[in-house]
Amino acid sequence: MTRPTTVSTPVPYALAAALVADLDGQHRRERQAYEQGYRDGHRSGWEIGYGHAHQEMADRWAALAAQIRNLSRTPTHAELEVRRWDGRREDFGRPRPGDRQGRRLAAANATAIPRRRSA
Repeated sequence: MTRPTTVSTPVPYALAAALVADLDGQHRRERQAYEQGYRDGHRSGWEIGYGHAHQEMADRWAALAAQIRNLSRTPTHAELEVRRWDGRREDFGRPRPGDRQGRRLAAANATAIPRRRSA
């Protein structure tokens, strides 16, 4: 029976034995690296999140400021009432120059003018 030819030497076995013996140390180093990476990622996530939040707040404040500027340019309630009623609201129903007098006023004017009696 011939032995298979392998290139294995006792040194790789010793190296493998050393790695297996330090398996707990390897797990500890991996856990520490993972925890450090998690902390770094968490910190950068907070920084990115706060950056987005600050940008969003600035955009909303800009929109609100524009809305308030536009609102300050609108006419007051009194100005709108004057435009709507062509003067004061209380005076809207009163006669104005050039208005048609209507039958009641025409009848009142007719009775106010004395008639001549024919003889």
